[in-house]
Amino acid sequence: MDLKPTIGIETHIELNTNTKMFCRCKVVDTEEPNISLCPTCLGLPGALPVPNGKAIEYITLLSLATGCKITRKGMFHRKNYFYPDLPKNYQISQFDLPVGEGGELEIILDGKKDSVEIERVHMEEDTGKSTHSGTGRIDAATSTALDFNRSGIPLVEIVTKPVIQSAKEAVAYIEELRQLSIDLNISEGKLEKGNLRFDANISVAPSDSNELGTKVEIKNMNSLRSLERAIDYEISRQTKAFLDGEEIIQETRHWDESKELTSSMRSKEGSADYRYFSDPDLPNMILSEIFIEDIKNNLPKLPSQKRNDLIETGLDLEQANILGKSDIWIVELYSEVFSKTKEHSSTYNWITGELQGQMRKLDINFPPEWFSAELLSEIIELIKENKISFTSGKTILSEVLQKNISVDEVATNNDLYQENNEEKIVELVKKVINDSEDIVQRIKEGEDKLVGFLVGQVIKNSGGSVNPGIAKELLSKELKL
Repeated sequence: MDLKPTIGIETHIELNTNTKMFCRCKVVDTEEPNISLCPTCLGLPGALPVPNGKAIEYITLLSLATGCKITRKGMFHRKNYFYPDLPKNYQISQFDLPVGEGGELEIILDGKKDSVEIERVHMEEDTGKSTHSGTGRIDAATSTALDFNRSGIPLVEIVTKPVIQSAKEAVAYIEELRQLSIDLNISEGKLEKGNLRFDANISVAPSDSNELGTKVEIKNMNSLRSLERAIDYEISRQTKAFLDGEEIIQETRHWDESKELTSSMRSKEGSADYRYFSDPDLPNMILSEIFIEDIKNNLPKLPSQKRNDLIETGLDLEQANILGKSDIWIVELYSEVFSKTKEHSSTYNWITGELQGQMRKLDINFPPEWFSAELLSEIIELIKENKISFTSGKTILSEVLQKNISVDEVATNNDLYQENNEEKIVELVKKVINDSEDIVQRIKEGEDKLVGFLVGQVIKNSGGSVNPGIAKELLSKELKL
């Protein structure tokens, strides 16, 4: 029996506001615990929440960027559950009136454009952070340390419809959503810092069925690699259970990175278990048309628009997608170099390949202040004009990354300029032919690959200054090939 997987993703994005969602405590990025606290984010009796206007602006921005319909008259709700890192015993969230509903996000999957439908975008506050000693899981921990620095930080939750069909599609969606949050400047989008966290809801059902299977939620995936492997594992586990006639129960499962499997945590709660009701301490959230239009008019260029701009330079969709998800300085450098060289392929390859490769060797995250688009453009142009070889270009790039020196100085000091004078090269070619009569005879008998050997001899005799292409062309002419 053929089975089809269905996946929905719930993503939490930590917004980069200066203060928390419902109090004036600073958002801090530190390992030192419990230094940014107040009665409100600790849930002490009598403390009243006051909404963060910048956070509401950010979530409206994200909702518009994903094509959602904005809820003009919304409200905050209390989501009731107990956990040690939730001091109020409820989380301020949104239930049936989210900020945004019914959007979609364009993704790139297998080199083609696709899209994932967004069900809702809503605002909530983050919880504190629990650190369990020992195994890292609460069920086997000897003690748990609580840090409330994170408690109350504004979060936006984006929930997809159950339309994703593979782990690769889920990864492509998260990559696009991460880039969108960065381009909108509402979050750093760093998975390793917990700025962006996600859970996957997975089910399997017969391919010809119109009904979804039993949903299982997977938690504790902290990287794209974890997301892909956890989804693949869970699809395989559920498929086997279904074919073996076992019951698949609705539950929350934990992804174990070291064992690469999921294990049961608890039965899956429904919305009724959280006993949602409107928060009596907060007024309704009314978003005016003027407020919405003002945000809409200030939308920056979205990832899909940046891709289209890059495609117009000559890049294919996959290249544009990779470049568009790079750091902003890389995208800007490509645009500047391309504007000078008009060589999309060379510019892309030098920036994404050689430049970033050499920067990794030098262990630097950004080019030095003296490095410019002019320097890289000059290297590309010299190679294009056959004045230097590709290998010499790499040598020059390495030098200009390490010291403030011109391209011409490096090429001159290291004798990297190629000899393009045909008369001088013909002299070298004739000498090599005269010194290699046996090789020449074998070439004439059909061993064409040996031409490359003679080209190497010409380059060697020139001290590496001869253009290989010209040397090969003149060799072929002299040998009448």
